[in-house]
Amino acid sequence: NMAGDGESLESWLNKATSSANRQEDWEYIMGFCDQINKELEGPQIATRLLAYKIQSPQEWEAMQTLTVLEACMKNCGGRFHNEVGKFRFLNELIKVVSPKVSPIVQNFPWTCSILANNIL
Repeated sequence: NMAGDGESLESWLNKATSSANRQEDWEYIMGFCDQINKELEGPQIATRLLAYKIQSPQEWEAMQTLTVLEACMKNCGGRFHNEVGKFRFLNELIKVVSPKVSPIVQNFPWTCSILANNIL
């Protein structure tokens, strides 16, 4: 069990979304969520990191990042939701559904529902 205390949000996310992962690594995904809840600036930092990773040219990394985002939406409460609802983050998410992005990532059901909930 490699997950330890004192890891930064960035290191949790890097492990949760590593292209070397054979499958989704829920230990690190939930570790990232817990770390967001512990840190005062957790939601702001996390949304910045997620916005960057979601646009990864590596499809598997981008897909895992969307799974992490989904887990955060379920586990990180109102402060995180407020950050996700901000225009800046939604703008980054909208880029994911642009034609340049892999159809597999575009069609991730969650992308659509986050956008729908915040824009419509």
